[in-house]
Amino acid sequence: MRSSCLNCARKHLAEALILAIEERQGYKLHKWLAIGEMAQAEAELIQKYPDIANEIRAGRKEYEAGTDFDLPIMKWLEELTKKEEEHIISD
Repeated sequence: MRSSCLNCARKHLAEALILAIEERQGYKLHKWLAIGEMAQAEAELIQKYPDIANEIRAGRKEYEAGTDFDLPIMKWLEELTKKEEEHIISD
């Protein structure tokens, strides 16, 4: 497994957010594209940041189940930014 890439995970989450919004606008199949992007973000993070990866997985499963779940993608992006800042400071 390759190492975690924060920027790659952020790109996948940003795309998932756009797709989830489009799904709400009537493009129903975009839900599955958003789910795929979230799964990609999880894969990027699971090795180095399992806590956030597991949060994303739980959110993805809720979204996939069709519950009226508000995806906290911006929260996840903020958490990744904090992780990056912590890493820069500790180096």
